Amino acid sequence: SLQSRFECIGEIRGKGLMIGMELVTDRSSRVPARDLCERVLRRAFHHGLLLLSCGVSTVRFIPPLMIDTSHVDEAMKLLERALSEALTAN
Repeated sequence: SLQSRFECIGEIRGKGLMIGMELVTDRSSRVPARDLCERVLRRAFHHGLLLLSCGVSTVRFIPPLMIDTSHVDEAMKLLERALSEALTAN
């Protein structure tokens, strides 16, 4: 659902629990948004969500094997907040 609200989210891909969210300047050109990725990672960290980058502008999620829905919901709220803040800091 975040992808429908944030134009900067390009492709979401992954296998199992390891998922990558590509950040782009716009979806048609799919130009990597390297600076935005760094800002999102930094903002997420400030809110207590530890994420890693992968490649040029992909945010990587690797949750623990034992995770429940409440933790996923909290992480998605923190990610949404970090994305919003990173986009306004542009």
